[in-house]
Amino acid sequence: MKPTNDQLRQLLDLPDQILAVEKTINGLKSDKAKVTRELDALEARHRLRISKEGGYTNADDRKAALIVACEDDELYSAKTERLDKLNGMIRSKEAERDHLRRTRAAIQAGAYAYIVAKTEELMKDRDLITAIGSRLLA
Repeated sequence: MKPTNDQLRQLLDLPDQILAVEKTINGLKSDKAKVTRELDALEARHRLRISKEGGYTNADDRKAALIVACEDDELYSAKTERLDKLNGMIRSKEAERDHLRRTRAAIQAGAYAYIVAKTEELMKDRDLITAIGSRLLA
C-alpha cells in the first residue's frame, strides 16, 4: 500500500522527535545521578554520626540505626521520592522513544514494500526494460 503524505511527513519528523526524547532522557538520567549522589552523601553523614555516637555493638545494630536515621530524615525522604519520580519519568520517556522508533520502522517497512512492489510491476513491462537496457548500453 502506498504511504500517505501524512505518513511521509511523519517519517521526516520522527528523527527530530526521537532526538528530542533522547535528550530529555539524558537530562533525566543526569538529574537521577545527582539525586543519587546526594542520597549517598546524606547516608554517609548518618553513618558517620552513628559511628561517632557509638553504643552499637555489631553491624546489624548499626545498619538498623542507619535505616531509622534515614527514615526520620525529611530531606532523605524527599530525595528518595524525587528519585522514584525520576525513575518513573525515565521509564515513560523510554517507552515513548521506543514507540516512536517502532512507528518509524513500520512506516519505513510499508514504504519499502511499496517500492519493491512498484519495481516488480515495472520489471514485468518488457518494453520498458528493453528501453532502459538500450540506454544503459549506449
